[in-house]
Amino acid sequence: MAEVKFAEELRQMPESTSLRSHQLKYDGLLVLVTMIWGSTFLVVKETLTLTGPFTYLALSYGIGTLALALIFHKRLLRITRVEVKNGLTIGIFLFAGYALQTTGLQYTTVSKAGFITGMYVPLVPLFSFLFLRQKPTSKAMVGVALSVLGLCLLSINNQFNIEFGMGEALILGCALAYAMHIIMISKFAPRADAINLAIVQLALTSLLSFLVIPIAREPFTVPPLPVWGAVLFMGVVDVAFTLSAMNWVQQFVSGTRATLVYALEPMWATLAGVLLAGDVLSFPAWIGCGFILLGMVVGVIRYPLDFFPNKSQSRTAGR
Repeated sequence: MAEVKFAEELRQMPESTSLRSHQLKYDGLLVLVTMIWGSTFLVVKETLTLTGPFTYLALSYGIGTLALALIFHKRLLRITRVEVKNGLTIGIFLFAGYALQTTGLQYTTVSKAGFITGMYVPLVPLFSFLFLRQKPTSKAMVGVALSVLGLCLLSINNQFNIEFGMGEALILGCALAYAMHIIMISKFAPRADAINLAIVQLALTSLLSFLVIPIAREPFTVPPLPVWGAVLFMGVVDVAFTLSAMNWVQQFVSGTRATLVYALEPMWATLAGVLLAGDVLSFPAWIGCGFILLGMVVGVIRYPLDFFPNKSQSRTAGR
């Protein structure tokens, strides 16, 4: 129905005006999504001063699962055994990514975490070759090289000494897990319901986080009120809203164009870190951020941009 309504709107408007207005609307919504993603780095880092990382993950993704299950309950009633099995397989990598990122944020800055996490974008073509035998393009390899160079510069302070500690290593592991998560989506999800897969993945992330709480020796206590505020924000806004928005927008916007917008995420994370958290980046680190952002764009851009292709997977259902 959405496609029919969109086609009718296009016929009733001048071609150039209709395309431009709809592109601005869709791009604007995706930019809002990246702003939410970028802000979550700071929200998570502040929340982790009040509770443990796995307590936070268990609660926030449990609420996110519940929100999606309520919104898409009709789809969930039609879930198949194959979707459950594949969703669990994909969810292992989603849990690994969130667990490494959340833990790593305790030991590094919001700005660095945002840009290192963003390296999953150029890593996807490389992993596609290793695990799916899909030959990467030359642009993808250039994107990976630029991102690696940027990561090296991001680790250098103003005295040109290397600063790459446990926090940065954990966040790099997060980027690797997110890239593998996308590869698993490409392998298992083409004939599945993306929302049902997302619900299974988020539910598994919440469940595994609950199981890890005693292993991580986090106390079994009721979190303070500010933690619940952050959990509700992350579960409802960062998970349910962004996933719903992306699935709707990507009916009309190409995966390539959407990914170019998603590359803005580390920029918002850096702005939040510098303006609100007092992060200070060295001059080489700023140059490194630029190389990582350039690597993301170069790794996914193609010409000409295809504005209205087939529906593609979303970031949360396919991050």
